[in-house]
Amino acid sequence: MATLILGTVGRVFGGPIGGVVGTLVGGLVDQAVFGGGAAKTGSRLADLAVQSSAYGQPLPRIYGRMRVAGNLVWTTGIAESLQHAGGGKPGGATNSYSYSSSFAVVVASRSIVGIERIWADGKLLRASDGTLNFPATIRTYLGSEDQAVDPLIAAAEGPGEAPAYRGRAYVVFENLPLADYGNRIPNLTFEVIGDAAPVAVDAIALDLGCGSIGRSVIFPNVAGFAAAQAGTVRQALTRLDQVADLAMTDDGATLRLGSVQAATSLMINDLGASDRSAPTVQRREMRDAETAVPDALWLAYSDLARDYQTGIQAAVRRTPAVRVEQRDLTIAVSAADAKALADVAIRRAIGSRTTAHFVLPWRYAAVRPGDLVLAGLDPVPWRVTHRTITGAVIEFDVERTVGLPAATAALADAGRGYIGPDAPQGATVLHVLDLPALPGTLPTTPRLLIAAGGTAGWRRADILISYDGGESYALANSLGAPATIGQTLTALPIGTTSRWDGRSSVDVELTSSDADLQSATAAAVLAGANLAVIGDEVVQFANVVALGSRRFRLSMFLRGRRGSEAAVSLHAVGERFVILDTRLVAVDIPVEALGAPITMKAVGPGEDAAAVPAQIVTPRGVALRPLSPASLAISTTGSDRTVTWRRRSRAGYAWSDAIDAPLAEDSERYRVTVRSLTGVLREVEASTSSWIYSAADFATDRT
Repeated sequence: MATLILGTVGRVFGGPIGGVVGTLVGGLVDQAVFGGGAAKTGSRLADLAVQSSAYGQPLPRIYGRMRVAGNLVWTTGIAESLQHAGGGKPGGATNSYSYSSSFAVVVASRSIVGIERIWADGKLLRASDGTLNFPATIRTYLGSEDQAVDPLIAAAEGPGEAPAYRGRAYVVFENLPLADYGNRIPNLTFEVIGDAAPVAVDAIALDLGCGSIGRSVIFPNVAGFAAAQAGTVRQALTRLDQVADLAMTDDGATLRLGSVQAATSLMINDLGASDRSAPTVQRREMRDAETAVPDALWLAYSDLARDYQTGIQAAVRRTPAVRVEQRDLTIAVSAADAKALADVAIRRAIGSRTTAHFVLPWRYAAVRPGDLVLAGLDPVPWRVTHRTITGAVIEFDVERTVGLPAATAALADAGRGYIGPDAPQGATVLHVLDLPALPGTLPTTPRLLIAAGGTAGWRRADILISYDGGESYALANSLGAPATIGQTLTALPIGTTSRWDGRSSVDVELTSSDADLQSATAAAVLAGANLAVIGDEVVQFANVVALGSRRFRLSMFLRGRRGSEAAVSLHAVGERFVILDTRLVAVDIPVEALGAPITMKAVGPGEDAAAVPAQIVTPRGVALRPLSPASLAISTTGSDRTVTWRRRSRAGYAWSDAIDAPLAEDSERYRVTVRSLTGVLREVEASTSSWIYSAADFATDRT
């Protein structure tokens, strides 16, 4: 049975707004919109970035184009699938598990135009053209009042029990594989398209509850805005006021955006009016302390150029900036537009520092809060913030206004940020390596190393193995990161294995442009850096020269590492090149599988395993093979010849203390073979690192 997380979806500005607006009249509007009350604070950008499943969680009302998280409202939980393979085959039975989930996420509090890109854990799940980068079945509901119940939810909840979430835009994910997200439901964010893009700020304000627009006022456009917090219309408009000077007025019946009239000139003789015989002070002007205005204002916004990642643009009044104010706004704009908004905001802060109090006669009763007035010969207008009528006189509180900044002030740089690949994972390149034991715990059973990758954006693959020629497969392991792989463009020459090979070089081309190779110091190489396989030879290299277009030139080698000396002379153009690091995974196979063909596949997300090409390998158990001895010497004792050597060990390749390396095997035995030009003359076994070739045996072998 599925789980219905929310019976009632939380909402922002749901239901009729007109009744709320009707209460905002007269002096109440003066105080609530223009003065007093809570301080102006913008909603945090993080509110849009984190998916929630909380009851009553506010849902955003989207204008234009925004990237928002949603509210998880329904889920079947996490389903476990068991894959059983093997039984009677080498390796025995194998059980592997995979996990998926079906769920619904509400993304907006009302109907929308559409949803374009979708991200899961910050990785692009669906591209703008609908291409899926990860396997998923997705259905989108735009939030109409008559939208049908999703068939999956209907089947899970039963007749009459399944909600349709009418009036709410939501997305249903059916059997989303969770392997790429740590076997959990990922944090999802959506590029939601709301009324239009771009959208004017005045249009947003009107939709939120302003009754009408007054005189012609030019307001800035934004690419997107999210009313993402619960609260009153006043609170929503206050947040929007940080984007543009809304200058609202109230005519007693309608809340208007913008002054209903041009700036009113105040006659000098009218200033200081009184209902008493003695006149009052014409005007009283105040100026707040300089600390009331920040030295710099930082505006945080969603940057269109960087997939809506948070950007910050600054407007600086003076340096050094000791007092800095940051405003976090739920708007999507370009860097230049955000810089212009920051410049306007700090100029408004400078202007509002200066306030005044005017007392005027009754004939100025048409002037209301939000209107502009000119006091005498002063060319700079004042905006009325509060009006009080006492008898036959009217008292006005006003604040200084400022002009708009010059266009050149909006020059800005969005900076750089990581933008995930807008493309599905391509085909997988698979390398199955049967190599000597690498650093770490020595294997006790035959071991294959798996390296896989692809073009830029390649992410992961499951490794399937078959011991019956492809009749059945079992999951052998999974690759969670691309290996650094490629091929040689030139043949690696024959080189020495007893010291640094400074003569040889080889050019390689990597498969992915995301991969890279770096030089390393000699000390770092001796400590294990830059370990790779070229063909079948294990090497290390110190010098790397980037040639461009994923190509690199490698030189200064240590050759024939880990007992691969036999492959030093067996190189050609087009050989495999693989960096041997922790991104490779191991697949242990049973001893009885040695010498028999094994079929393997690397299946990426969403790929049909049956259509993926197979790779057939015949394992030889190289990782278990003891290393051939070194430092062979022959001395004569009387008529006998004594052959001595030093053992090498899979457990210790370095010989830093001139003491024999640890044995690392169950017992010490050697096969000594005496050959001539015509073939094998003698083959014996020794249990120590020496053997006496007697004069009698030597004479026999010569005959």
